[in-house]
Amino acid sequence: MATAQAANAYWARLWVQHMCVEYSPLLETLRIVSAHVQQAGLTQSEDPVADFVITLPRLLGKKVQFEAPGEDRRSFDESWILSLSHALDLADADNYRFLLLSRMSREKASECHFRLRQALTRLEDIG
Repeated sequence: MATAQAANAYWARLWVQHMCVEYSPLLETLRIVSAHVQQAGLTQSEDPVADFVITLPRLLGKKVQFEAPGEDRRSFDESWILSLSHALDLADADNYRFLLLSRMSREKASECHFRLRQALTRLEDIG
């Protein structure tokens, strides 16, 4: 697992990059799904996107902060998820692995990767 000092230095730089928030269809979808999951009190789902949103708090060991749909600001957790997606888009395996392992164990990172890929594939399929 990455050292806490390395992770803090990395996130300090990354956070500044996300202060200027652009609209993200992925983020807006996750916010809408998160709001629905909370409102409906769902604890499981066959939909990969809802399943990712439901499972992520257990994998991180903490509640995930999603802003309300349409908000201009972006939470740390939201920035982290978008960074994971961006690293996958760029096929940046080193950054992707660092992002995962800076916040969770290898076993949980493997599950997070599986669920995130399923969610992203589902969103790509529906366009």
